[in-house]
Amino acid sequence: MRRLLAVTSVLIGLTGLATAVAAPAQAAGYDGICTGNDALTGVTVVVDFQELDGNGGTAAPTITRCSPNANPGTDRTGIKALQDAGIAVAGTARWGLGFVCRLGGRPSATETIPLSSNPNYKEPCVNTPPAGAYWGYWHADGSGSTWTYSSYGALNRNVVPGGFEGWSFSLNKSATTNPPPGVTPTNPAVNASNPTVSLSVNDVDRKITLGQTTSLTWTSTNATTVTAGSVTPSSGGGAWSGALAAPGGTQNITPTAAGTYVYTIAATGNGVTVYSSATLTVQ
Repeated sequence: MRRLLAVTSVLIGLTGLATAVAAPAQAAGYDGICTGNDALTGVTVVVDFQELDGNGGTAAPTITRCSPNANPGTDRTGIKALQDAGIAVAGTARWGLGFVCRLGGRPSATETIPLSSNPNYKEPCVNTPPAGAYWGYWHADGSGSTWTYSSYGALNRNVVPGGFEGWSFSLNKSATTNPPPGVTPTNPAVNASNPTVSLSVNDVDRKITLGQTTSLTWTSTNATTVTAGSVTPSSGGGAWSGALAAPGGTQNITPTAAGTYVYTIAATGNGVTVYSSATLTVQ
């Protein structure tokens, strides 16, 4: 069963909040894919309830909403994109933002989810959801028509401006039959030849203790060069500079001082340079 545990970067369940949270008031999400000024700065969020549609007596048609970026040029996580789209998200009591448990209130605590191993299962959102009933996390850059299953949780992954964030409920499926969202992730405003880049910290809460080592992982498309940029503050965050492998890779980071560090990355292709950043707190 294909799931994602961000702590180990192994495919297992996905991110969320410990309690239901509505989108911040300053992010006015709206129905449909992002258009106008939001077309290349926002991200479209799709929530496909799959077998949950009507289960428990509550209809749940697929949601497609634009998640505008109130501060274009700044990075947002997949969780922030959900909030900015106006979609309520809830996680588990144990992991908090580490695993998504409910989207739009589904599955509710009282509805029965017919797991093969437990036909009367109800989701309490205490630990991780079971392998047979969980929210799968998908993404797309907007230039094509297919979804990619995320190898990182939404708390640990920055969204691609102009792209798509997808959530699809997986019930009694395997790694090869997990369903992608049933919406084609194509954004007409995206130039398929332009580069994209995303940088992530490989810790579920993006926090480590001084003396520990973590890693940064990057992915890119259409990039001829990928470069590690600045670290802010400039000292104490560990070594992060120079040319990086394209289209992606992972590099260990060992900070030498406590603090909050922002790492940036640049990708260049087709005469265009794009950037991404990731934040790490060292306690």
